[in-house]
Amino acid sequence: MNRYFILISPFHQVLPEVWCLRALMEKHLTTATTLITKITLYNFHDLIRRMPECSGVMGEEYESVPLQPFLHQVSGHTGMFQYDDKTVCKPLNVREYNFYLNVPHNLKQFTAEFRGTIEVEIHEDSDGYVTILGHRPTSTDWQKSSKCENFSERASQKVKKEEGQHSLRLLRSGSVEVSTQTDQVFDSQDSTNKTENINPWSLRCHKKTLTKLRKANQGPVTHCKFILLENVAAQYCHPSILDLKMGTRQHGDDVSPDKKERFMKKCQNTTSSSLGVRICGMQVYQEDSDKYVCVNKYYGRSLGVDGFKQTLHQFLHNGFVLRKDLLDPIIQKLKDLHRHIQSHDTYRFYSSSLLIMYDSSSQDDHPGKGLGNDKAGPGSNPVDVRMIDFAHSTHSGFQNDTTVHSGPDQGYLYGLKNLIDVFTDMR
Repeated sequence: MNRYFILISPFHQVLPEVWCLRALMEKHLTTATTLITKITLYNFHDLIRRMPECSGVMGEEYESVPLQPFLHQVSGHTGMFQYDDKTVCKPLNVREYNFYLNVPHNLKQFTAEFRGTIEVEIHEDSDGYVTILGHRPTSTDWQKSSKCENFSERASQKVKKEEGQHSLRLLRSGSVEVSTQTDQVFDSQDSTNKTENINPWSLRCHKKTLTKLRKANQGPVTHCKFILLENVAAQYCHPSILDLKMGTRQHGDDVSPDKKERFMKKCQNTTSSSLGVRICGMQVYQEDSDKYVCVNKYYGRSLGVDGFKQTLHQFLHNGFVLRKDLLDPIIQKLKDLHRHIQSHDTYRFYSSSLLIMYDSSSQDDHPGKGLGNDKAGPGSNPVDVRMIDFAHSTHSGFQNDTTVHSGPDQGYLYGLKNLIDVFTDMR
C-alpha cells in the first residue's frame, strides 16, 4: 500500500510538521483531518486540492509540465525555472510566499504577479539526467488573465525560437551540464571569461539548487513545492537586466549573530553603505557582437561609487550607443516607487532586490517599437522596474514577527534616491 506525504525540501523549512496519510486517497476526509497536526499555509481543503495525488478527491485535474532552466537569471541563491513563456518558478519560502499574498495594492505594479504554487518532482535517471516536472490544476485563473493575453505574439514566438529547449544533467562529480537549443550567447566578464548559452549565474544557481535537493532527498525522485511568478522579462526579445541589492541593511530580524555580522560587513565594505544600493548581477545585450555581457554579485561588491556609476552607464550601452531615451522612463518609475515605499509605515525590505529591465533589440527585431519610442506595443514597456526577493521582508502584523519597525524603510529610500541621482546625471 502506498503512503502519501506532503514532501517539502527541508532546507527551505517549508510547511513543517504536516502529515497526510493515505486516508486522503481513500477519501476518508474525517479521518484524514485528525491526522494533520499542523497546517501553516493552507486550510485542509486547499491543501488536498493542491496535491497532485489528490486531484480525484476534489475533482481537480492536474497536468505535468516539464520545467526548463530560466536563461536570464542574473542573481539569487536558488535556480529559477521556466514554467511557460510568461511564468517562472522557484523553491517556495514561507515568508516570501506570505508576502506575495499580501502585497500592498500600490506596490503590485512594482512586483511580479504571484500565480500560485505547484508541486514539483525532480527525477534523476541512472545516467544523471534530470527531469523536472511541475504539477498544477489544468484550470487556472491566471492563465486566462488579461495580463497574460496582453503579450505580444511576435515577441512570444521569437522568445520560443531563441530560447529553445534545455535539459539538465547532474554529474557524479556534482557539476551540472545544461544542454541547450538556443543561439543566445552569454559572455561572463569575470576571471573565467567563459562563454555559455545560459547566463553563467543561472548555471551556478541550478547546480547549487539541484545538489541541495539531491542531498535532502536520497533517491531517484525528489518532491518539493515551488511558487509561480510572472516572467517579467518575457515581454522583451533581448532583455538587458540589472539586479540591485537595495538598502543600507541586508540582514533580517531573525538571523543569527554570526550571519548578522557577515551581512553588516558586506554592507560596510560595498556601496550598500555609501549609496544604499549595490550591483548584485547584470546582463546587457550588445547589438554589435550579438551576445550578452554578464557580471555577478562579486563584481558588484568590488565596486566603489565611481565604479558603480560606470557600470550603470555600461548597462544602458548597447554596443553602439548609450540608450539615453530610456533615462526618463527609468527615472520616473524610480520616483513613483520612492513615493509608494515612503507611504508604507513599518515595512522593511531587507535583502530584497530591484530589477531594472529593457529590451536591447533593434527596431527590426523589437515587437511594437523602435529605439527611442516610449510607446511600446501591447504588453511591452520601454523599461520595467520590479521588486523581488522578499524572504526577509517584514511589517507590522506579518506572520508572528515580534520586531516592529517605525516609519518607512529609510535605507531602501536612500538607495532609490541615489539611483535617481545617478541616472539623472547621465542625461
